[in-house]
Amino acid sequence: MKKIYSLFAAMVFSAFVSAQTTIYSENMGTPTATTAISANTFQNGSPISYSGTADVRNSLASSGYTGASGGGNIFFTGTVGTNFIISGINTSSYSNIQLSFGQLKTTNASSNELTVEVSSDGSTWTPLTYTRATGSGTANTYILITPTGTIPSTSTLSIKFTNTITGNWRLDDIKLTGTSGTLAVTDLSTVKGSNFVKNTLVKNDEITFGADAKDMKVYNMLGQIVKTASVKENESVSVAELKEGNYIVTGVVNGKKVSQKIIKR
Repeated sequence: MKKIYSLFAAMVFSAFVSAQTTIYSENMGTPTATTAISANTFQNGSPISYSGTADVRNSLASSGYTGASGGGNIFFTGTVGTNFIISGINTSSYSNIQLSFGQLKTTNASSNELTVEVSSDGSTWTPLTYTRATGSGTANTYILITPTGTIPSTSTLSIKFTNTITGNWRLDDIKLTGTSGTLAVTDLSTVKGSNFVKNTLVKNDEITFGADAKDMKVYNMLGQIVKTASVKENESVSVAELKEGNYIVTGVVNGKKVSQKIIKR
């Protein structure tokens, strides 16, 4: 079994390297007038969808930062709760995911007044945080924002922007980048016994772990990340969404990288 696994690792993963790449980019299209989000023609179509109570405008086009596209932008009125939601982004093959966007406020702005949240199911939201320069010269000026926080690796990522104050905002050039979810031989190490994964033959759609593990990742046979999590000893993680077949599970246990092959049936 060990020889088979070693050959498998060498054949499948030795050619893979990590690469930072653009996962998703949206410039809001080119509306000719104020347009409802539901009626706007965005740069990206299905399975990605757009919703919210903000609208799309062509005035005060984005400028002043690298990648500013001009054209359309999302306009948030001065009503608390005005929002813009993007749903259905597939980030499942990526890690180290980073969000950026161009942001303008018509009066002096403070950080996180336009909240940014992410979700893997469209129901439970996790906030990201960012720092925006304040003071003289920041009103009516676009600034490129790069929030910090964990963005999940999932096939159904949603991003939500919400106005929390009585001020107007503009939003443009939303971009997600990440490390291509490929696995190199250096990521693999042999695990003896059941210290990491208890059930290497997965029959009930759950992987059960025998140790606390940080940065747990499940890779398919193309070397792509299909699941990420941090797990505790005796905790189970659902892989119901994965097809039957062979996978590699990696993680960090007691400061050491470990990996184990599993078979889902």
